[in-house]
Amino acid sequence: MQSTERISIRTTPHAKAVIEQASSLLGLSVSQFILSVVYDKSVQMLKDKQIWSASEADLKLLDELLQEPGSINPELQELLKLGEAVD
Repeated sequence: MQSTERISIRTTPHAKAVIEQASSLLGLSVSQFILSVVYDKSVQMLKDKQIWSASEADLKLLDELLQEPGSINPELQELLKLGEAVD
């Protein structure tokens, strides 16, 4: 995909030097480095937001399900007894 859009930022001399050094270590231009890091972080943030987004109806259903008593699980009871024996 051809890059046609421009993003402009101002920074401190120290931050610029650090970014230049890091981009150099990867063999990237400063623009390539900044775009790569910011793009990857942005995609991850959006994925995280999608995972944790739920409608009010979904949250209400989840709350209702959590309020219901669970069923007895014999295997889990046996496992918990093993923990008591260790204590």
